[in-house]
Amino acid sequence: MDFKPRPATRPPLKNPRKVRGGVKPTASAEALGACWPAQYWSHLLEQAAQDQALAEGAEYSRLGQTRKMEMLPGKIEARVQGRAERAYEVSIELPTLDPQQCQTLAEAMLDQAVYAAKLLSGELPSNIDELFTPLGVTLFPSNPGQLKPSCTCRETEPWCKHVCCVAILVADRLTFDPLVILTLRGIPASELMEQLRERRALSGSSRPQPTVYVPPVPGAAEIEPPDLDQCIEHFWIAGPELEEIDLPVDRPLVSHPLLRRLGASPFTKGRFPLVGLLATCYDMISDAALAEDDEGENSPDGDGDSQEVEHGEAG
Repeated sequence: MDFKPRPATRPPLKNPRKVRGGVKPTASAEALGACWPAQYWSHLLEQAAQDQALAEGAEYSRLGQTRKMEMLPGKIEARVQGRAERAYEVSIELPTLDPQQCQTLAEAMLDQAVYAAKLLSGELPSNIDELFTPLGVTLFPSNPGQLKPSCTCRETEPWCKHVCCVAILVADRLTFDPLVILTLRGIPASELMEQLRERRALSGSSRPQPTVYVPPVPGAAEIEPPDLDQCIEHFWIAGPELEEIDLPVDRPLVSHPLLRRLGASPFTKGRFPLVGLLATCYDMISDAALAEDDEGENSPDGDGDSQEVEHGEAG
């Protein structure tokens, strides 16, 4: 996020405890500028937060101080590591639509081909609020007052640097997954997309179905792979580069993407549904990986940073 705040009035930001595999922004400045959902969210953030907190939050996001971030109906939850031993619990709440409003909007999106086509391609139509206006609501919060930030740090200002860090990552997320705003407002985006696909299949459309979303890995696309015959002898050897991989341990943005791509199981006579059993196995593996990551969260970083929080100032 390219914030340009006024000169700071407080001492420079002290080094926080280093985080391995933290969540970092991946979108370029050009991508942020071209994405209207990200720009709208950033505008809300700039209205709500002070320049100092924005600058420090931007630095925290750049360093990858967010251990985990999750988008839920009506709430964004995250853990941001400062100078203290434990990461701070951060949340940003926003109002959700009631079930009747969600149903009305979902039916409108399903019935209008222009919205269906853009949503299926992962695009959020810029005129989508035309569907929300008759209900007296907007897709995005209309003002910063509708957002309720919370952090377990000692800052008196609700929009502290930890909250700003998470909010900046939300703007980054909106650049490549703008439909997440539907989930935040209480409209299950995954269910809506499934309904759109089913309706398109029943209508006999010959258009190709969108592929399952694959999160981008910064820098990976620029690497030129060697020929297979040049590395066949050590193909299965990880090598020292494995230790340099810095990716957050988190659940996939789309639940069970492989099972979604494969579709219904051809084995219909089993005692238990095969897809359901595989989904349960995947969830158990994810839970175990996340639990192991939590156990190592407070291990010594060995970077010499202070582990204490100064009185009256959060790290």
